[in-house]
Amino acid sequence: MKQHHNFLRRQCAAILCSFAAAASALSLSVRADEHYDVYNYNRLGEAIPSQAGYLAERTVSGTDLGTAALSNPQDLFRDSDGCFYLADTGNQRILKIDRDFSRVLHVYDRFTMPDGSSTTLKTPKGVFRSPDTGLLYIADTDNSRALVCTEDGSVVQEITKPDSALYDAQLTFLPQKILCDRAGNIYIILSNTTKGAAMFSSDGEFIGYYGANAVARTAKVLADHFWNAIASEEERRHSTRTAPTAFDNFDLDTEKGFIFTSTSSEISDTDTVKKVNPEGYNLFGYMSDYKWGDLFSAWYSGTSYKTKIIDLDIGADGSINCLDQKTGRVFQYDKEANLLFIMGGTGDQTGTFSASGNVSAIETAGDRCEQIYVLDAGKGTVTVFAETTFGRTVHEATALYNGGYYEEALAPWEEVLRRDGNYRRAYLGIASAYYNMGRYKDSMDYAKKADASRSYNRAFERYRAEWLRAHLNGILLGIAVLTAAGLLFRRYRRRRQKGSGKGGAAE
Repeated sequence: MKQHHNFLRRQCAAILCSFAAAASALSLSVRADEHYDVYNYNRLGEAIPSQAGYLAERTVSGTDLGTAALSNPQDLFRDSDGCFYLADTGNQRILKIDRDFSRVLHVYDRFTMPDGSSTTLKTPKGVFRSPDTGLLYIADTDNSRALVCTEDGSVVQEITKPDSALYDAQLTFLPQKILCDRAGNIYIILSNTTKGAAMFSSDGEFIGYYGANAVARTAKVLADHFWNAIASEEERRHSTRTAPTAFDNFDLDTEKGFIFTSTSSEISDTDTVKKVNPEGYNLFGYMSDYKWGDLFSAWYSGTSYKTKIIDLDIGADGSINCLDQKTGRVFQYDKEANLLFIMGGTGDQTGTFSASGNVSAIETAGDRCEQIYVLDAGKGTVTVFAETTFGRTVHEATALYNGGYYEEALAPWEEVLRRDGNYRRAYLGIASAYYNMGRYKDSMDYAKKADASRSYNRAFERYRAEWLRAHLNGILLGIAVLTAAGLLFRRYRRRRQKGSGKGGAAE
């Protein structure tokens, strides 16, 4: 009998070891597709491993596109037709690339001016095609101009240094990035001003500056403000003036008309990402303490660094996709600025980028950002990230949730948690779904797991009110019984007191 038990024990051990080996092999095969750390942040703000929302699908070079190798490319834009425009800066040209990002459709290296003469580009750093005008806008940096041209390369407008009292005559005119809004107004980021983007009308007239950042509230700024308040007029004249930081890039939400800007300041987190309306007001102003990018540096090789959002793209679903120049990472947020996914990194494998901080642009494609394109100026390549099954489920749940369909979002949020039990956004979604279904106790449980005090308090108020309504009759009856009992007890005590008083008098 003892030998039989030993035999069974050995067989069970062998089976368990086989399962463990299979699980290990499966885990390794999954990790082999991810050449970068896949993580997210939990409710405590700690970086923890997570399911990948995207995987690097391929890397595309200039030769893969059927042209010369890319040289220090600085911008990438996808138009409303699905074609891409790439500023191949070092090669002095703009490339038009097909929807599949597999071949070059047109090379813009020579343009026809309105007078019939020919012109070329010099270090172009920005490109944009308007879905409204159908025109191509190019920041021709070292030619100190911006060009507006048709699809065949015919220039219809040349914007140069403004001759205006609103523009400092001592400033050079070096366009870096460019876009055009639905009204035809043209916005240009310049390399040497912190006043915001230079804004031009559709006919090229300089209007002024748009969307300037706020002054960062650093310790030095606060100290200078204090001393200027008590300084003499002469001392104030000789004191240094604090200027806001300039933003590096912007993108147009073509559906809503908002302009989103990104700033990669080393000084502070003020206005890292802004959502600016046509009047120039920052709709993210209430998020002054919000941390975009990595919450801290410990996750990244144990070195100290500060996130630098060098570019951003607004997806068709309203998602905000930010590119960190320091680490080569992409941070994807939904339209309410809730973090969804983190991908990328530095290295030599697919999905990683130049360690020298040379990533330069980001674009997305698809109704729910099924693909993300990252331009690496150092390697001269574009990396294409494709949405995973997990990413698709999160995007589905997020779209329903942000559309107000909380109950419909319940099933995909539950699927998200089955795949990744640490995904905080799913707990918030389920808490909201249960709240709208009237299941307030369940909503409280999930809000507590997400450490979402506002959601918890909101559900608790409804749960308390519901509990009181359900038990109101019993509560009122209990109060009546206690009140009656109290009255009877007081009457009884009075009688006892009177009785004892009469007895004492008789003695």
